[in-house]
Amino acid sequence: MQAPPALWGHWDALRIEQVVINLLTNALKYGPGKPIEIRLSALQPGMVTLEVQDQGIGLDPRDAARIFDRFERAVSASHYGGLGLGLYIARQIVQAHHGDIQVKSAPDRGATFTVILPVEANVGAMDPLLALNAHAS
Repeated sequence: MQAPPALWGHWDALRIEQVVINLLTNALKYGPGKPIEIRLSALQPGMVTLEVQDQGIGLDPRDAARIFDRFERAVSASHYGGLGLGLYIARQIVQAHHGDIQVKSAPDRGATFTVILPVEANVGAMDPLLALNAHAS
C-alpha cells in the first residue's frame, strides 16, 4: 500500500468502506493469488484518489463503461460468481459523493480502478470526518 500519512475528507465512512470492499473483492476474484496494489494520494487540492490495481484477467477496454451498470459483467457468470452489482454500487456511492470512478484495463493485463473524491463531498447524513490512511481499519 502506498499512502501519505493521512488524507482527510468529509465522506460517509460506511459507504466509502463499501466502495473499497467492492473493489478489493473484484481484485481477489479476478486475480486470485496475485498481488493487489492500493494507492492513496492527493490528486490536486481538494481531491483524493484511491487506486486499486490487480494482476488479474483484465477486460476489454470496450467493456470498461458498461461494467459499472447494474447486473453487468465482463465475463461469464458460470466462470465467476456474483450478481454484477458490486461496481454498480461502488459507482452510485462515489457519484453521491460528487466523485468519479474509472477503470483502465486490457485482457490478461489486470485492471486499475481509480476513485476520485472531493475532500468536501457535501452529502447529507454523512459521518463528519473520515480519514484515509495506511493505518486505517
